[in-house]
Amino acid sequence: MISRFLWILTAALLLPVVFLVCVSLGAVEISFFDLNHTAKTILLHSRIPQALTAILAGAGLAVTGTSMQAVLRNPLSSPFTLGVSSAAAFGAALTVICGGAGTQSIHVTIGAFISSLAAVLLILILSAKRSMRPETIILVGVALSAFYSAGIMLLQYVADEQQLASIVYWSFGDTQRGTWPTIAALSFLVPGIGIWFMLQSWKFNALSLGEETALSLGVRAKRTRLTVMVLGSLLTAGLTASLGIIGFIGLVVPHFCRLIVGDDYRFVLPMSFFAGALLLLISDTAARMVLAPRLMPVAILTAFIGAPVFLLMLIQLANRKGGIGE
Repeated sequence: MISRFLWILTAALLLPVVFLVCVSLGAVEISFFDLNHTAKTILLHSRIPQALTAILAGAGLAVTGTSMQAVLRNPLSSPFTLGVSSAAAFGAALTVICGGAGTQSIHVTIGAFISSLAAVLLILILSAKRSMRPETIILVGVALSAFYSAGIMLLQYVADEQQLASIVYWSFGDTQRGTWPTIAALSFLVPGIGIWFMLQSWKFNALSLGEETALSLGVRAKRTRLTVMVLGSLLTAGLTASLGIIGFIGLVVPHFCRLIVGDDYRFVLPMSFFAGALLLLISDTAARMVLAPRLMPVAILTAFIGAPVFLLMLIQLANRKGGIGE
C-alpha cells in the first residue's frame, strides 16, 4: 500500500515540474531567469493557459474514463469509445446551426450536454439487458460514434460559412482554445467531479465483485451507474464544447495506472487524475513542437498514440474472451 501512495505522490509532485518545463519549450525558448516583455506575453497569453487547459482536460478525461470503466465493468469504456464525445460535439454543432450561438456560448455547452446525456441513457438502457455482454457495449459506442459523425457531416453540409467554421471548431481537439475564463470554469468542474468520483471508490470496488455482492454491501448499482454516467457526460460535454474532441486519454490512462497501482479504485482514481494531466500536458507540448513554428492540435497526436493501444486492447480482450460480443 505504501508503494501505491508513493506512486500517486510522485505523479502529483512531478506535475508542477513538468508544467514549468513544458511552458519553457516551443518555437521561442524561454528562460525563467531572464524574462523580457516578449517572454512574459507569450507565457501569460499562450503557453500557461494552454498548459493549464491540458492539465485540466487530461485529468478530467482520465478520471471520467476510469469511473465509466468501473460502473460498466468494461475495460474498453471511455467517453470517446462510448460515443459520448461525438454526441457532445453533435449537440454543440446542432446548437450552432439552430440557435446561431458562438463557439464559446453557454448554449453550446448545454446543447453538448443534452446530446451526450441522450447517448448515455441509450447506453445505460442497453447495458441493463441481461443478454448484452459488456464487450458488446463498445460496439454500441462505435455505432453511436458513426451516427453522430454522420450527423455532424450533415450539419456541415447545410451550414453557411460562419456556422461551418464554428462546427469545424470541434473537429480537432485543441488546448490552444483554452482561455482564462475557460480555465476558471474547468478549475471548478474538473476537481469537483473528480473528487466526487474518488469518494465513490469503495462503491466501484464493490461493483467490481458483481452487482449482487455490491447490493449486499449496500451499494445501489443502478443509481451509482446513472450518477457516474450523468456527471461524466457533464464533464465530457464541458470539455468538448470548450476544446473539441480529444480521444483516447480516458481509455489509455486507466489501464496504465492499473499496471502501476493495481485494481483498487482508491488508488486507481487519484493516479488516473494526475497521470492523465501529465500525459496530455506532455502530448500537448510535443504537438506544439513537432511542426514548429506551426502548432498541431493535440488530438491528432493522442489519436496516433491511442489508436494502436486501443487495437492491442481489443486483440487481448478477444483472445481472453474468445471473441467480442459472443
